[in-house]
Amino acid sequence: MKKRIVYLLCSVALIISVSCSKDEEETALVSGEAKISTDTGISFANSTEFSADYVTFKLRHGTGSEKEYGQSLNGYSLTELEQGPRTIYQIAVFEDGEPVLFKSYTYDADGNKREVKSTSIVEINDNEVLQIVLENAE
Repeated sequence: MKKRIVYLLCSVALIISVSCSKDEEETALVSGEAKISTDTGISFANSTEFSADYVTFKLRHGTGSEKEYGQSLNGYSLTELEQGPRTIYQIAVFEDGEPVLFKSYTYDADGNKREVKSTSIVEINDNEVLQIVLENAE
């Protein structure tokens, strides 16, 4: 009888510990999503048919000097910026250190595809990440 009670207590402890750890992961996930939703900046991403691992680009705010940035394309990566318009220059995309031909675009508020070319003006909105998608040059 004692053996059955010990097994019962062990199984109850296991179920409680598993359910508690699951709750912690969900809380971390929700707080991570909340952080992303309050970020402001630019994020580059590969389209499904395109493969690259790094992007470099320059931004100019107004008539100020331009500043160079780089982003990994392995996973989610963000260049944090203050809100406002920026001119984007010299976008270069690399796969294993070699330059790759590409096209880049964003989606406007209506869901229409808008090409991003060198010297395009990109608008950075407060609490919004501007995602620039990279695809094969056709």
